[in-house]
Amino acid sequence: MTKPTLIYAYDPLCGWCYGFYPVLEKLLQRFEGKLDAEVKTGGLVTGERVTSIKDGHSYIIDGMQQVEKVTGVQFGQNFKLLAEEGSYIYDSLPPCRAQVTVNKLALDKAVPFAGAMQRALFKEGKNLNETDTYLQITEDLGIDSGSFLELYNDDWSKIEAESEFAWCQKAGATGFPTLMLKVGNEFGIMARGYRPYDTIESHLHHLLNNLEKLTS
Repeated sequence: MTKPTLIYAYDPLCGWCYGFYPVLEKLLQRFEGKLDAEVKTGGLVTGERVTSIKDGHSYIIDGMQQVEKVTGVQFGQNFKLLAEEGSYIYDSLPPCRAQVTVNKLALDKAVPFAGAMQRALFKEGKNLNETDTYLQITEDLGIDSGSFLELYNDDWSKIEAESEFAWCQKAGATGFPTLMLKVGNEFGIMARGYRPYDTIESHLHHLLNNLEKLTS
């Protein structure tokens, strides 16, 4: 039987996704060898929603304490200063283009890249609108920087990212993070929004056991 695929639909600018990443990492370690993993980008802040944190996304600042309290993940002081200053432009397209580029070049690095991007912003306060931020991450993950730049700067990455935004909407990933389980050509939503590890681990454990019974 082909291994099921855990699809992680997220947006790099989503604070709850930042809080969820350690849960995702732990799940993939727990079910290593039993699951493949795929990352889809959601396009949380695009089009008319693109503006400064201060002018259009103050809820990020307001929600930080709640994310920290619920998830245990801490936002870095550099990001808090960035958010308080207020001029940082929130735009999902550049980091989503970066994600689909890594998905294409090094699928096995897709999940670590997602985590590294969010740490770069939410912990270190780095600019996800600047290419240099991605080049440091790709170097750290052993992804060829030249290949990344070529594909990232190509129109393909924009088209691919926007295609994923539409896919997420159609698939029901209307809130982030969303986890889906794909088996063959069919998939279903496991969790929409932040869920703790124990809840998802139990659900996934039972699903995989049932699949094994059906195919044995």
